[in-house]
Amino acid sequence: MGYHLGVDLGTTFVAAALATDTGVEMVTLGDRSVVTPAVVYLREDGALVCGDAAARRAVSNPDRIGREFKRRLGDPTPVMLGGTPYAVPVLLGTLLHEVLTRVTETEGAKPDSVVLTHPANWGPFRRELFDEVPHIAGLTATRMVTEPEAAAAHYAASRQLSDGEIIAVYDLGGGTFDATVLRKEPGGIEILGVPEGIERLGGVDFDESILSHVNYVAGGALSELDMSDPQTAVALARLNQDCVLAKEALSIDTETTIPVFLPNRHFDVRLTRSEFEDMIRAPIESTIGTLVRTLRSAQVDPSQLSAVLLVGGSSRIPLVSRMISEELGRPTVVDAHPKYAVALGAATLARAGAGTPLGEGTGGVQAAVVGELPKPTPPAPAAGAPPVAPLADAGGPAPAPPVPTPVVPSPVTPTRGTPSPVTPTPGAQQGPPPAAPGFAPQRPATRGMPQGPSDSGPPTGPPAPPVLGGGRGGRNRVLLVVAAVVALLAVVGGVGYVAFDQLRSGGQEPAAQVVPPPAEAEPPAEAAPTAVVPSASVPVPSLGQTVDVGPTSGFVVVSPNGRQAYVANRTAGVVTVVDTAVNRVTATIPVEAGPPQFLAFSPDGRTIYVSIWNEERTIAAVGVLDTTSNSIIATIPVRTRPYLAAVTRDGTSLYVPNHDSGTVSVIDTATNTVTTEIKVPPNPHWIEFSQDGTRAYIANHESNLVSVLDTSNNTVVAEVPVDTSPHSVAVHPTRPLVANVNYDSSTVTMIDTGTEQVIARIPVGRNPQDVTWAPDGRFAYTANVEDDSVSVISVDTMTVTATIPTGRSPTSVAVTPDGTTGYVSNLQDGTLTLLNLAG
Repeated sequence: MGYHLGVDLGTTFVAAALATDTGVEMVTLGDRSVVTPAVVYLREDGALVCGDAAARRAVSNPDRIGREFKRRLGDPTPVMLGGTPYAVPVLLGTLLHEVLTRVTETEGAKPDSVVLTHPANWGPFRRELFDEVPHIAGLTATRMVTEPEAAAAHYAASRQLSDGEIIAVYDLGGGTFDATVLRKEPGGIEILGVPEGIERLGGVDFDESILSHVNYVAGGALSELDMSDPQTAVALARLNQDCVLAKEALSIDTETTIPVFLPNRHFDVRLTRSEFEDMIRAPIESTIGTLVRTLRSAQVDPSQLSAVLLVGGSSRIPLVSRMISEELGRPTVVDAHPKYAVALGAATLARAGAGTPLGEGTGGVQAAVVGELPKPTPPAPAAGAPPVAPLADAGGPAPAPPVPTPVVPSPVTPTRGTPSPVTPTPGAQQGPPPAAPGFAPQRPATRGMPQGPSDSGPPTGPPAPPVLGGGRGGRNRVLLVVAAVVALLAVVGGVGYVAFDQLRSGGQEPAAQVVPPPAEAEPPAEAAPTAVVPSASVPVPSLGQTVDVGPTSGFVVVSPNGRQAYVANRTAGVVTVVDTAVNRVTATIPVEAGPPQFLAFSPDGRTIYVSIWNEERTIAAVGVLDTTSNSIIATIPVRTRPYLAAVTRDGTSLYVPNHDSGTVSVIDTATNTVTTEIKVPPNPHWIEFSQDGTRAYIANHESNLVSVLDTSNNTVVAEVPVDTSPHSVAVHPTRPLVANVNYDSSTVTMIDTGTEQVIARIPVGRNPQDVTWAPDGRFAYTANVEDDSVSVISVDTMTVTATIPTGRSPTSVAVTPDGTTGYVSNLQDGTLTLLNLAG
C-alpha cells in the first residue's frame, strides 16, 4: 500500500507526516522526539550531517553548526559553516533529503507524492528560491502550499466545518509569524484577503530575550566574556540550550531555574512566568496587530470568526491565547501538538490530491513525482568560494563534490487525514465503566522510531532529472481542497472537532427584581429528576448569549432537572433564579442572614444549601433554601466561613468545608443540625463525593493538598500533594479521576483515584477558581478569574483544546444535565455567559 508525505521545514524543527488510506500520522524523525532539529553540521571531512546528530555537536563545535537558516532565505550572504559558505537552499535541501531517506528506509518504499509548506507571506523571490529545495533533495516534481493552508486542512479534516464558516490561523513558530483568514466553501477552503506575517519573530527571539535577562541578572557577565576563547563559545552554546528549555518549561510551570556555567564562574538564574511574559508581551502584541490587519484585508469582523486556530510551537505559550481572546473576544483553539499541525495538514493535502488537480492554489496543481533519492545537488558556489561539501555517507570518506546542476522549480503533492491516537497504556480508562485506574495521555501516532542515534548521512545515487512545470497561481483567494477532503470532514476520535456557532447577540431584557412564574408553571424542582443521556461535548464550544443576573454574581448551579439555574449574588444578598428554557430571570430570593457565596443542591432538587459569610468574618452559616417556595426556611450556624458544601448521594448528610478552622462540618439534613466535625489540613475550600459515595475529595487551599475522606467513618485516608492553592475539585462522571484547579499556579491537576496520585498537570488561564466536567466526561471546563476566560480540557489528551472568552472575572461553570449548555458566572459584570457545549 502506497503512502503520501507532508513535510514542514521549519525554522527550528523539521516535521513530517504520512497519509495512507486508513489515516494520517506523524513520522518520527528525531532520536528521542517526533520532530528533529533544523540543524546542519559540517564534519571535519567536509560531509554534512543533520538533525539530532548535528545538534549534539552544537556545544563542542558551535562554529561548524548551521541553525535557523530558513529565516535567511533570500539573503545573498551565505551561511558559514567552519569557514565554508553555503547557500540556504542547499541546507534546506539537505534537511529535506534526510527526511526522504529516513521515511523511505522506514516504510520500505518511496512516497507516492510529497507536499512541502512555506510561510504565507513569502513573496515571489523567496518562493522561487524555495522551489530549488526539492530539486536539490532529489524530488523531480513538487507542490508547495502555505503553512496556514496546511494547518487549516488538518483542522478541517479533524472536525466538521460548515460552509461559510470562517477561521483565522495564528502561526507563531520558531522564527516567523504568519496570520491568515480562511473560509470553508462547498469545494474546499478559501483564503480571504492578504496573509500577513512578521519575518523575524518567533521562539528563537524569545530565547534571546531570556538570554538577555540572564545577562542583566548577572550584571553584564555575558557581555564581558572573551569571545575569542573557545571555552566561551562552548559555554554560550550550552547556555542558549538551557534558555530554550526554560522557555518550554514556563509553558507548564510558573517558574524555572537556568543553570549558568561560564569560564571560572557558575550560578543559577530564577525566572518566573510573569517575568517571561513581560519580556515577550510587546512582540505578541505586534503579532496580534498583524492578525487584526489581516482580518481587515479580508473584510472580516472578529465576531464573524468561529475560532482562532493557534499553530506553531510558540503558540503554546499561555500568554498568546490569553491576549488573543482579550483582543478579539473569540475562542482560541490550539492542537495538542501545534508543532505537528502543518505537517499533518500537508500530508492531508498530499493524499487528497494525489494524481488529481487541486484547483488554483498557490502551489500549482501537479502531484509530486518521487524518483531515486540521490545526494542533494547544490548549485555552483560563488566565484572564489570553496566547493560545497556533500552529505556524509555511512562510513568512509566524503565523495568529491558533484558537478553543479541547474536548479529548476518543481511542483509537489497533497495529503489528508488526522492523527491516529496511540493505544493507551495498560490500565488506561477509555470510557465507562472504568475497570482499573490509570491514564495515558494520547498523542498523534508516529512511525519510524529509530533504534538509536545515527550520525550517518543519506546514501549516494544519481540525481533524478529535473521536471519542468508546476508554476504558481498568483491569486490571493484560492480553493485548495476539493471534494476528496470534504468527504473527510468528520469527527475523529476524542480530538475531533464539531462546527462552531456564530456569536449570537445577547438581546436580554434587564433582570426584574421579582418575576413570578406563570400560575400553570411546574415547580422548579422534581422529587425524582428524569435521567437523560447527555449530548456529546465538543472540543471548542461556541459562545451563546449573555444573561443579566444582577451585581456580584459569584456562583451558579443548575438544578438536577436542568430547568433552572440559581445564582448567588454575593453583596447583593440575593439568589437569582434563571429559567433555562428561555434564559431569563424569573425570581430573586432574599438571603437575610448575609451574603450568599456558594450553592449546593440536594439530589432530589428540592433544597439548595447556601454558604453564607461576609468578608469581615462575622457571619458563618448555611441557609436552607426550599426551591418549591423559593425561600430560606432554616439557617444553620457553622464554625467558620463555609465554602462549597456537598450533599451525600443518598441526601441524608451535608458536608460543609469551614475555611478558617480547617474543619468539615457534617450536618444531618433531616434535622438541620451539625452532628460531627472532621479535622482536615488548612484550609478546605471545596468538597465533592465519588460516584459511589464512599469517598469525599476536599481541596485544601493553604496546604496544597487534596484530602481523601472515607465517608463510612469520616476519617482522612489519603492526602494528595497538588500545585499551589487548590481551590475546587470535580469528580469525573465515569472514570476513576478527580480534577482540581490550583488558583495560584494556574494549573489543573488530574488525580487517579485508584492510586491517589497526580497523573497530569495542565496549564490553564490565570487564577482558575472552578472546574466542572461535561456530563459525558469528555471535557472539563475551568473558570479563569484573571483571564476572563474558560479553558476547555480534553480528558483523552490531558491538554487544553480551546480558550473561550467570557465576561469579567468568571468564577464558576455549571452545566445542564443534558450537556448542551454551560453557564459561567461573571462576578464583575453581573452576568452569565452561555456556552454551547455540544456545538
